[in-house]
Amino acid sequence: MKSNRPALAILLLLFATSSIFAQENVKVQDPEKYFSRKEKQTFERAIGYEAAFYNRIFPDKKISFSDVNFTVIPNHMQYIIYRQNLGGAFHRNSLGVYFPATHELVVCSDKKYKKIFIEVSSHELSHAFLHLHSSGKNIPAWLNEGLAVYLQQMTFGKKTVKQRINQHYLARVKTLIELKDLNLAEFVAWDYQKFSSESFSQEGYGYAVGYCLTLFLMQRDEDNAIAIFRNLVGEQTSMEVFDAHYPGGFAQLEKDFTERFK
Repeated sequence: MKSNRPALAILLLLFATSSIFAQENVKVQDPEKYFSRKEKQTFERAIGYEAAFYNRIFPDKKISFSDVNFTVIPNHMQYIIYRQNLGGAFHRNSLGVYFPATHELVVCSDKKYKKIFIEVSSHELSHAFLHLHSSGKNIPAWLNEGLAVYLQQMTFGKKTVKQRINQHYLARVKTLIELKDLNLAEFVAWDYQKFSSESFSQEGYGYAVGYCLTLFLMQRDEDNAIAIFRNLVGEQTSMEVFDAHYPGGFAQLEKDFTERFK
């Protein structure tokens, strides 16, 4: 009879990992454990800014960070195991996720990714606030990710908040326009599966275009952008909303967007 020791060793290793994981997977009720003092101050400002941003888009429903279940996992392998156990689509390069069903925001705080810990937290926080405000309504994929990238790019001074322009995504969109490889009408209709597959196979395609479209609308006319974002959440298509709320409709939007980034 052949020995089954290798399989037994793997099972023991998985059991040990899950035991450690159960001890270290915590809710951030005491953020000092995983946030430096500076990170804590920055994230608190991000929470305040994003809550106010979404409360402005959806003024009839006030949401606060207390409505979010925030989980920080300090080890990347533990994070991967946690994500896989919860099921659903998952990319191994992802360091954060929000689960609308449980209102849970999960972020990996592994030391290897410390430099982007706040960015990832801010990105996922945007998803949390948007879903909580939307209450099960349809959210276009490009809007969900475009707003998240836009908000993760905010820098917080003591008295000012500024958008740190993502030059990589700007260059990506400029290249797409130059190569005539961007069909904006098709892009705004992508579902989440299409958005994910195109983004991870084409150097962040969807994130770049979604971010630049969000940035364009906010820079052009912030009040109009807020109204557009509000109306995009629901049963209408993105094209229908742009035709109704962007001066000149979608055709003009496409021209203005191309002119801005070409």
